[in-house]
Amino acid sequence: MSLTCFFFVFPFFQAKIVVKLKKEKVTPIFFFRNHKKTMSDVDQQRDEVTFKKLFPGLQRSGTQIRAPERPNLRVICFANAGNAEDLFTNEGLGERRIVSPLLTFCKNYKAELLSVQLPGRGSRRNEPWDEPKIQTVIREIAPTLANELRDVPYVVVGHSVGCWLAVQLVDVLKSTYGVNEPLHFFLSNFPAPTIEDKDKPWRKNKHLSEREFQDECRRWDVQEVVFTGIWKIYHPLMRADFCLFDSYENDLKEKTFTSDVTAFHGTNDRMISKSMVEKWGTMTTGAFALEIVQGGNHLFPLEKESKIAWLKRVVAVIEAKVMPSIVA
Repeated sequence: MSLTCFFFVFPFFQAKIVVKLKKEKVTPIFFFRNHKKTMSDVDQQRDEVTFKKLFPGLQRSGTQIRAPERPNLRVICFANAGNAEDLFTNEGLGERRIVSPLLTFCKNYKAELLSVQLPGRGSRRNEPWDEPKIQTVIREIAPTLANELRDVPYVVVGHSVGCWLAVQLVDVLKSTYGVNEPLHFFLSNFPAPTIEDKDKPWRKNKHLSEREFQDECRRWDVQEVVFTGIWKIYHPLMRADFCLFDSYENDLKEKTFTSDVTAFHGTNDRMISKSMVEKWGTMTTGAFALEIVQGGNHLFPLEKESKIAWLKRVVAVIEAKVMPSIVA
């Protein structure tokens, strides 16, 4: 059973997104002359087993582009702690279903949506997932994605700790594999990784009792249903996922990137402040914009109306800022 389905029980909030801050820059035009070529030798060497393990929702999402065709764009996604890749690749069922603006965009523009599945959930639920580290996760993902992104433009989307996974991935792709930066970062409800330990608003879960850890999860706006009969499933998963940011040793500096960044902050996020999210502007020499999700808590992608509003803004920026820079 999908992990995401457990989370979709919050009351639905009417969401409104407002552009709050913007640092202007003339965006350079990127020419990806090879993005519609047939599959290269590198692509033909893809490890299909590993690829399907990391991105099990690609086929289900309806965005997969079959060889010899190439996608026009790839959208790399990282979900929040406790969640699964289907936050992005699944529209849900019944009254919980939403028509995802991001999936609709990908289908219309022949863009592949690659949402990363971490161990301990979904199709990877039987894999060991004990005190993981972000750098270890990225070492598994980067070689596979490097093959996919060498001559296909891409953007990255990260929510909560998914933001740190996203920027660490891009740094490794660039420094180790020579892959270009994404055309855009979309990062929501998490501080820039340069935040000092004394300013982090969370408690390290390793030293918390089970009751204390539940209270910590509530501060992150985890739904009450999680603390019922399914807690025995979620408890070890959440403990492990929280290790990702508890143990993260940041080596990224300000102005590490040149890509444009759009950051999102939910007004009802009790854990992460707007000023923390604004710090993403210091991580790039590119343009920066902060967008406000009115009424959104820390897990606003799990609130139906907020998720729709958020993904609509992601798509709007891609259509306005990214797609014009992709030249056939």
